Amino acid sequence: MDNKLFAFLFLLASSFFMFGCGSDGSEKLTPNLPSKNTQAVQAPITVPKFTAPQTSAVNVNKAKQYVNASAALLLLGEEWSEKIEKAQGEEKVIILENYEKARDQVCSRVGLAGIAEYNWITNVAVKDSSNAEAFAAAGLKL
Repeated sequence: MDNKLFAFLFLLASSFFMFGCGSDGSEKLTPNLPSKNTQAVQAPITVPKFTAPQTSAVNVNKAKQYVNASAALLLLGEEWSEKIEKAQGEEKVIILENYEKARDQVCSRVGLAGIAEYNWITNVAVKDSSNAEAFAAAGLKL
């Protein structure tokens, strides 16, 4: 994956949350995140296996986890994009693999079953209009 493609995908994902949420800017949609503490590195946690449920319905708690994961993934992408951009050759491949693992960890730490569940919510649950109330209660306007 070259820098331009990565940057494009990152901007596309960012714009979905910044512009696609239908907010007029009067409400704060990003949750309050703890300040980044580089001194406290936590040990990796086990990422549970995700199996897509039979229905696309989500509750408010799952929607909140999704909103928190979205904000955390944006921060993670911002932090890692510089590392990826500066890397060359084999080092870039290793960083990209570790970035995928970091995304899994971030999603798991907020209560999702890794990036797999996050992607399922993005691609299935968010598009289901019956979930609009749950996402609105979590701070995400569709």
